[in-house]
Amino acid sequence: MKHLHIDGQTLLLTGVFITLTLFFTFTVQKFFTPRSITSMAFQLPELGILSLAMMITILCGGINLSVNATSNLAAVVAGLFLTRMIPTEVDPNLLGWYVIGAFIIAILVGFLCGVLNGVMIGYIGVPPILATLATFTFFTGISTGLTKGVTVTGFPESVSIIGSKTIAGIPIPFIIFVVFTLLTYIILNGTPFGFKTRMIGTNPTAAEFSAVENRKVLLGVYVLSGILSAVTGILVMSRTMSAAYEYGTTTYVLLTILISVLAGVIPGFGKVIDIFIAVLILQVLSTGFHMLLTGVRGSSFFRDFAWGILLIIIFIVNYFVRGRTQND
Repeated sequence: MKHLHIDGQTLLLTGVFITLTLFFTFTVQKFFTPRSITSMAFQLPELGILSLAMMITILCGGINLSVNATSNLAAVVAGLFLTRMIPTEVDPNLLGWYVIGAFIIAILVGFLCGVLNGVMIGYIGVPPILATLATFTFFTGISTGLTKGVTVTGFPESVSIIGSKTIAGIPIPFIIFVVFTLLTYIILNGTPFGFKTRMIGTNPTAAEFSAVENRKVLLGVYVLSGILSAVTGILVMSRTMSAAYEYGTTTYVLLTILISVLAGVIPGFGKVIDIFIAVLILQVLSTGFHMLLTGVRGSSFFRDFAWGILLIIIFIVNYFVRGRTQND
């Protein structure tokens, strides 16, 4: 594997993904069908991009508990723009520009949320878990106040293009996920910013003595995390044709942390490809158990139970793999 340049974690996750896919293919009749695969490709990008937003903050020794709140706030602000700012008798040729403007506004909201997190963590020195827990509550409060707890709907039909259409049979959300996965890989592995991010995660004191401006790098990390979160908000808004303050609040943050742990991401170390594969694994588990236990009471328990067992198994395997590596 060393000669092939394949990391042990990547090989392990790939093996788990193939095993689970084969298991559900042989146990669930409609699992490995074009319709099922397309459905999964529409669902996983939201959680996938949000997991990238979480990963980059963990790499620098932090965490971002506000990724989902940022996503919802971006979608809410963009949705309100679409429902309140478009004239009643708008020229159909101009409607597309309003939609593009709403998406840009969503990205700007993500940027500003990232700036707030970055300033609090990098410049004021608030611990990441406390800072992002505070902004999670703050962003959710803003979303609730703007919507008064009501789901925002009534968007132009063109908004749904990103979330419901395909290109050459491939869902557009999945294409976007692949693009942002590649961009994140390039940023983390091919730029000085990515090197500095990992260096801060490994040893922030050594990074500072090596002329790395920790505060600016941390600001950049959380801004990037905020932008990725906003992209997720756009995908959710496009797929559901709605925007709400509570979308995914009970599960998404925990799942992004779960994916990062599953991918072996720790401060200073972690691979984007492992995040990609871990997202695929969780989607296969979720869809597979949903199909396998359709109509069975408590099916969600078995899915969560499988996620927990999978994590434990990977922890044990990694423990023995690291032991063998150190002995060699």
